[in-house]
Amino acid sequence: MAAEPAGAPTPLRTGLRRDSAFSFRCHACNRCCRHKTIQVNPYELARLAHGLGLPVAEVVGRYTDEGVHLRQREDGNCVFLGASGCSVHGDRPLVCRLYPLGRIVGPDSEEFVDAAPHPDTEGVWGTNGTIADYLDQQDALPYMELADAYFGLFLKLLQAPDGAAAIQPHEMIDIDAPLGEAGEDSPTTVEARAHRHVRRLAARAGLGAEVTPLPSVSRCD
Repeated sequence: MAAEPAGAPTPLRTGLRRDSAFSFRCHACNRCCRHKTIQVNPYELARLAHGLGLPVAEVVGRYTDEGVHLRQREDGNCVFLGASGCSVHGDRPLVCRLYPLGRIVGPDSEEFVDAAPHPDTEGVWGTNGTIADYLDQQDALPYMELADAYFGLFLKLLQAPDGAAAIQPHEMIDIDAPLGEAGEDSPTTVEARAHRHVRRLAARAGLGAEVTPLPSVSRCD
């Protein structure tokens, strides 16, 4: 039987908050990069495209399953796992940043939960900080904000099928799809472009320019 990962919580916890005691030290064993379904949203696709120096459409075609999940190789490894670890670490998706935590957000609530660790992980859990500290260390906050924005939009589109039908698939996943006025100045940051994308999609679907973020889930399964 494999040894229990160092400091890994048993049983797995739920109901954690940003001020809950938590720390995690990664030793780059890369075991969390295998046999995982990593969902991506348009902001995360744009971050990957920016880091790789490629158009979003090329990233979608080469590295994802229809722009929804990162592709896995035949051995189950993430498509971006290289000999030296994650080849896109600076632009990795939110679920990778949160690991070994998951995040569940409701209309008036937010909680964090423990993700089941690989039995042979070399990561080390501790209590030398808080979840808020960990989020800052992982630069997760802009990812969380835009995950909530896109999820809120998608849920509203489910309630407005005629509006959703007005949006083409490539327009949904490419933050630079020409949804606005020709000649409009483009924001300089990926984050600003993603927020503009949410507003443009909402307007195209007849939802108005603003969409209130709704519940989202960010966890690694």
